[in-house]
Amino acid sequence: MKDERLSPEEMEGLLNKPEHTESAEALSSHELDVLKELFCTAFGGKAVLQDSLFPETSAIEGPVWTVKSKEALFSEMETPVYIALGEYTGFVKMPQIVTLDQTDAHAVASQLTGETEEEALFAAVQDMLSRLFTASASALSMVTGQEAGYSLSGMDILEAGQTFPFTHFTKEQWFAEALFTLSVGDHQNVAFRMYLPAGPCRELVENLAGCEEHAEEVKEGQDMPSNDQQPPEKTQQPEGTNGPSVQSVQFSSFDDITAEQSAPNNLDMLLDIPLQVTVELGRTKRMVKDILEMSQGSIIELDKLAGEPVDILINNKLIAVGEVVVIDENFGVRVTDILSTAERISKLR
Repeated sequence: MKDERLSPEEMEGLLNKPEHTESAEALSSHELDVLKELFCTAFGGKAVLQDSLFPETSAIEGPVWTVKSKEALFSEMETPVYIALGEYTGFVKMPQIVTLDQTDAHAVASQLTGETEEEALFAAVQDMLSRLFTASASALSMVTGQEAGYSLSGMDILEAGQTFPFTHFTKEQWFAEALFTLSVGDHQNVAFRMYLPAGPCRELVENLAGCEEHAEEVKEGQDMPSNDQQPPEKTQQPEGTNGPSVQSVQFSSFDDITAEQSAPNNLDMLLDIPLQVTVELGRTKRMVKDILEMSQGSIIELDKLAGEPVDILINNKLIAVGEVVVIDENFGVRVTDILSTAERISKLR
């Protein structure tokens, strides 16, 4: 009689097969390739390191991408290790986990800031991560042509024997892991591991695919001339004057834009506090005699060129820049560049 029992090799193959299938379903090869191209382009340029904190000799190598299960995320780490929680917002909407070795991080932070105390090094590492990934969000905006932001929610140290409470952060079972190295100088470098949940990654790839389908239609709409826009009319000046050429401003029409903002949970109790918002067109200095000679019709030349963005200040602190628009019969400002949530919070302190 033939023995129909499975051999140990066949049993092992059957037991391993579901895990391989589940991993493949977590992120397909196409989805992972899109993530690789998007984030490798964002981190591969020098734009990410164009910050006063990083010297010109700084460089980023990698990243190398893999797909890992939740149980295998921290398997290659040696404790103690820094774990930072962040979030990409705007067009790239996803939570993020970043890990880096504490000893290597302190060495790089000490070289960048000159700090040696434990608390100062912790703050320096947190600031370094915030600047690095805020710059990466700006690079993603340039790559995709869509608004993207980043905020660092917090950072902690994972000691030996401790486990990360995933259930408090995300219920995702699969993650895309990006390993890259930040080099500062000739010897100091630190390896970062960035983890992105598979679900939001898949949504990002779908959004990018949808944008590609409508790219030509949007481009054609932008290239078509608008009948509502007329060339600026020149203001007549008295003959014989040698003053600057003055033109009436022709503002573009206002388009409704839905802006999604995120704020840390610990700020919920402060969200109803009113703040003074000021839009500054420009500044200039004049002598007292010039002020006294002013009259109706006088022209004051500002320190900004025509077409430059205006400054948006909250409680007299610069947090964004934008362009002036007209909403019905009122002036408004469309935000074109804004600080990250963490930087805005620090500005309001």
